[in-house]
Amino acid sequence: MAVRLPNFGPRTRKVFRYAGLVALGVVTFVLAFQLTFPFDRVKDKVVELLSEKYEVAIGSVDRGIVPGRMYFKAVSLRTRPTKAEEVATTFYIEQLEIDLGLLALLHGTAQVKLDAKIGSGHIKGDIALSKDGTSIDLAGDDLPSASLPVREALGLPMSGKVRFSFALDLPNEKSKSGKVGPSWLKAEGSAELACPSSCVVGDGKSKLKFNVKNQRQQAFAEGGIDFGKVNIDSLLATVEIKHGKLDVTKFEAKSADGELHVDFDMAFNQDMNQSLVTGCLRFNGSAALLKREPKTHAAISATGAPLGPDNLFHIKLDGPLREVRRLGQVCGASVNKTMDNPGGTTARPNLTVTPDTPAKPPGVVTPQPSPPPPPPAAAAPPPAPSTAGSAGSVTPHVPSSGPNGEVPVPPTPVPPTPAGAPPPAQPGGSMEPPPGVGQ
Repeated sequence: MAVRLPNFGPRTRKVFRYAGLVALGVVTFVLAFQLTFPFDRVKDKVVELLSEKYEVAIGSVDRGIVPGRMYFKAVSLRTRPTKAEEVATTFYIEQLEIDLGLLALLHGTAQVKLDAKIGSGHIKGDIALSKDGTSIDLAGDDLPSASLPVREALGLPMSGKVRFSFALDLPNEKSKSGKVGPSWLKAEGSAELACPSSCVVGDGKSKLKFNVKNQRQQAFAEGGIDFGKVNIDSLLATVEIKHGKLDVTKFEAKSADGELHVDFDMAFNQDMNQSLVTGCLRFNGSAALLKREPKTHAAISATGAPLGPDNLFHIKLDGPLREVRRLGQVCGASVNKTMDNPGGTTARPNLTVTPDTPAKPPGVVTPQPSPPPPPPAAAAPPPAPSTAGSAGSVTPHVPSSGPNGEVPVPPTPVPPTPAGAPPPAQPGGSMEPPPGVGQ
C-alpha cells in the first residue's frame, strides 16, 4: 500500500526549503569548525594560562567526532615551589575529555562537560558560566590520592583511594560600585570528601613543614620535622554552603593512630579574604603510634597547643580568612560541637597548623612589676649613760631619727597635780572624752 505524502502548498514548500538550507548550513559550519579548529593553539594557550603556578606538559590534543568535543591526553601539572625548602607536587591526568556545549554557547552560556581519567578513577561533571552566575557540579570516585595535589593542602604526601563531590550555585550581583561579580552571600552548595579505607598520611621520608609567621616558631620549624606514617582507617567529611555561611556539618573518622576533631564555620563577606572564620582543631596521638612512630608522636605533641580537659590538644581558629589566627587556647563549647557528640570522631592530626603567639596590640607596653621597697633601717640602740665624765654629770640621751628621717619631739613635762585638784584640761579641747569612747 503506497503512502501518500501530504500535499503542501507552494508557500509551505518554500518555508521547508529555506529551513532545510539553514539546517544544512549550520551542520556544515559546525563540521568545518570541528575539522579546522586549531587545537594546537588551545594547547599552547592552556600552558600559558597555567604557567605562573605550574609546569604544564600536555601530550596531545585530539578532536572528537561530536562537534565541540576534544581530548587532552597525558596532562601533567607540577607545582612551582616559591621557597628552597618547598617540595614540588605533580598532578597527573591520563586523559581529559572536554565537551563544549555549542547550543548553550549560542544562548550566552559557556558550558563545559568534562571527564578526567586519573589512574583507575574518574572526575566527571559540568561547569557553566553565564552573565547570571556560575554553576559547578563535579564528582570523583576511586581516585588515587598520590596523584592529587594533597601535599599542598596537608603539607605531607598521602596514599590511598578517595572520593569527593562538589556542587555550587554562585549567582552574580551588582555591587554598590556598579561592578557585577559573584555574590557569596547568596551562594548555595555542598561538598563531601571521603577515604573509605586504608589511607596513609606521610611516607616516612618527607618532613613536616610548618606554615607559621611567628619568628620563634619559624626558627623552631626551620628545615622541617621528621614525620613517619599515620594510618587512617576511614574518613568522611561534609560541608554545607547556605545563608551566607560555610559549615563543616560532619567529620567522622577512625584511626588507631590518634584522634582529630574538626569544627569550622566561615561567615562569607563580599570580599572573600575578609570572611570571618571560627573553629577548633582537637587532636592527639595514640599509644600505638608512640610505640611504632615515636618521632611522629613527638611531632604531634610538640605543636605548642595546650592540653584540654578532654585529653586532646586544642588549636583555636579565629579571624578573617586572609590571616586566620591559630591560637594555642582550649576551645570553648561554642566551637566544640563534636564534644557533645557521643559518637566522637577520630583521625590523623592535621599538623600543618601551629598555634600562633598572640600579638600585643600596638602601643601597649606590658607593665613590669616594681621592685619591693628596701626594708627600713633598724634604729640604733640608745647609748648607755657615759661615766667617763665627772661623777655627778650624766650625758643626755638624744633620741634617734625615725624611719623617714624625722626626729621625734620629746614630751612636754607636766607639773605634778596637787592632791584633790581636777586634772588639767587637754590642750584646745574639752575634758569630756571624744565621742564613741567609753560608750
